[in-house]
Amino acid sequence: VQPLSMVLGPFLNFFSFAMLCRIVLSWYPTANVNEVPFNIIVWPTEPLLRLLKGSVPPAFGVDITPVVWLGLFSFMSEILLGQQGLLTMKMKYGI
Repeated sequence: VQPLSMVLGPFLNFFSFAMLCRIVLSWYPTANVNEVPFNIIVWPTEPLLRLLKGSVPPAFGVDITPVVWLGLFSFMSEILLGQQGLLTMKMKYGI
């Protein structure tokens, strides 16, 4: 359980931050996402966003798939690794 939480924690934190950056990046539609500071965020998140783009309809003309992924990553982090998360309880009490 310890190695899983050591890998899962940074993974979920990175993708939560990356999705938050994608939300902010969507406010600037003229930004070229193929340039260096932006493509570092776009490259790892684009495959995940493509998975849901067809299933999640835009809200008021705005693509909300980064918000859905941010919520999912935050939820998974809290459920698994939070103060009373499943993996945390397993490590602490051996349940």
